[in-house]
Amino acid sequence: MVGTVSVKLPVVGIVNDASCLIDLRKGGLLGVVCDLAYRLVIPLPVRASEVLDLSEAEWQVLDEAGMITHDLTSEEVGQAFMVKERHPGLSANDCFCLVTAGVYPGILLTGDALLRRVAAGRGMRVHGVLWVVDELDAAEVCSRSLLSRALKAWQSDDTVFLPPQEVSARIEYLAAVGPRRGRRR
Repeated sequence: MVGTVSVKLPVVGIVNDASCLIDLRKGGLLGVVCDLAYRLVIPLPVRASEVLDLSEAEWQVLDEAGMITHDLTSEEVGQAFMVKERHPGLSANDCFCLVTAGVYPGILLTGDALLRRVAAGRGMRVHGVLWVVDELDAAEVCSRSLLSRALKAWQSDDTVFLPPQEVSARIEYLAAVGPRRGRRR
């Protein structure tokens, strides 16, 4: 009899910046994103930011789903300040996200162009909310109608900055492939 060895692989983290959390909330996807096979991570300074006006109930849903709030060490804060010196166009919270993405293996989720370039230059995987839509569809964790509603909400929101042709292409794709219920509607 041959024995098997069980190896537990680390959970891939998605470090979220404030803009992506805001957009996911606007699209009604904040709750379902927790059903993906990733662990959400948010730096504590970003969570405490006034920009994020999530309710206690919304934070509780994320916390109960296993979201990690990363309290940066003094060394990590120092690293963030060094990043800020090298890239003055980044906000302090962008720098905290970049440093946190170095602590947790996985993906930096951001819509900020400069943060994307800096992170990619460091060899990090970087995606935005449209990638989340693709992942939610592929994982079948929610209905395609929910994804379509999210895309349409973003398309009509002047404060959401996504490539219009990519949003339209996804809406057309979801309409063409037809409905699928998913685990959440």
